[in-house]
Amino acid sequence: MRKGPWSIVLALVSLAMVACSGGGGAAPAAKTSGAPTVAAPAPTDSQAPSAPSAPAAPTGAPVKVRGAWVAETANQMIWPTAKDAGYFDKYGVDFDLSYVQGSLTSVAAMVGGDLDMTNVAGSAVVSAQAEGTDLVMVAGFLNQAIFRVMATPDIQRIEDVKGKTVAVTRIGNADYFAWQTIVEHLGWTMDDLHFVAAQNAPGQVALLANGGAQAIAVSPPNDVRAEEIGAHQVLDTVTLHEPEQNNGIAVSRQYLNEHREAVKRVIQASIEAMARWKRDPAFIKGVIKKYLQQDNQRFIDVGYEAYAPVWPEAPYPTREGMQKVIEQVATQNPKAAGLNVDQMIDSSLVKELEDSGFIRQVYGH
Repeated sequence: MRKGPWSIVLALVSLAMVACSGGGGAAPAAKTSGAPTVAAPAPTDSQAPSAPSAPAAPTGAPVKVRGAWVAETANQMIWPTAKDAGYFDKYGVDFDLSYVQGSLTSVAAMVGGDLDMTNVAGSAVVSAQAEGTDLVMVAGFLNQAIFRVMATPDIQRIEDVKGKTVAVTRIGNADYFAWQTIVEHLGWTMDDLHFVAAQNAPGQVALLANGGAQAIAVSPPNDVRAEEIGAHQVLDTVTLHEPEQNNGIAVSRQYLNEHREAVKRVIQASIEAMARWKRDPAFIKGVIKKYLQQDNQRFIDVGYEAYAPVWPEAPYPTREGMQKVIEQVATQNPKAAGLNVDQMIDSSLVKELEDSGFIRQVYGH
């Protein structure tokens, strides 16, 4: 790898490891294997409610694309759904799907040439741009932050978290920035909380269980993991009504320019996966069970129910939500303050699919 990309990778990993008074920990290595292999395959389309007539698949030889999902939570299940439902194959994509722990780690893998695209939060795109990597979000799956604050029994309300220890996956990940939004609403500063890094949601729950933290913010259904160790919910960030660009597809602008048709096909498969989520609970719950390796039916049900109403039919990344993310990342990296939203997003492919009638056809409108 050339010196330039390596310096960017190191900068991104350094950003991920920044900690406030006691956080930290080495960045986890990327997993190169695919999704975990689990028995009990998900239901097939023949078991689902009748679907609208689907658009015709593109012609030509399949294109090879390497992509990754990055967190053990249900909002990362769009690409696993597309994979298991055969939508990548349908649109002529030979999609090599892997799991890489953490948005920033997956960005580093793209910079290093090991991935072509990744399913990440807007904060990863902004952090990359701040360090000189021309990353862009081409589709927005989740255009609001959905985090549930789970606390130990002695914490009765969100105000009681002030002065306590909070476990986040990493400083600079989406759950950390959720705390920025919470702090703003409460009129606190980030110094009113003590942050420790747990690497992933199971690690956050473990710290909550052993007394290493008194509160965590996790995306559903990881709140169910916290319930299992006696924690309870003190806030759902949905009630704050804050726009925030969360989960979406990120690619380098160079890759987009050179492989525009491949990116378009991945978006098509992703749109079909979101439509499947809305009409076929049994199939989606099978995907959640398989990829998140969970048999707890409440975990599976909560994971499905939390996102079924919020996936957008036309998955545009949002300008307002991305602006919020720029402001958040700038508190950790001043270089982000000079960025603008137009650098962060490219909605042209989603618009093309909407204007062509593709999205209406998928949803049967």
